[in-house]
Amino acid sequence: MTDIVLKNYAAALNDRVDELAQATDEASVQNVLDRTEAEVTRNTPLPNTFVYRATVLVLGASVLSVIAGQILITLTPNGPQIPDGLIAIGSAAIGALAGLLAPVGSR
Repeated sequence: MTDIVLKNYAAALNDRVDELAQATDEASVQNVLDRTEAEVTRNTPLPNTFVYRATVLVLGASVLSVIAGQILITLTPNGPQIPDGLIAIGSAAIGALAGLLAPVGSR
């Protein structure tokens, strides 16, 4: 865990001290901890790093270039079929973008 996540987790647990003190069994404690973890996950922003931005930019550019290439191949009279590799690259890039941009869910 990064320092910011640990600080957010500690702050969220401090807010729930009374709840934890009233928890009488293991299931109640686990429920409080699960809700705390979900809150921390929801409230902790993604890091704004150069690598993340560059990855999204490159994947977005590859998706757009694959779409443009497929359109050009399709518009060419009596042109060749769209290569399977081009379709695979576009599909993989879209999947990678979705994985990077999807919000992180709790367990």
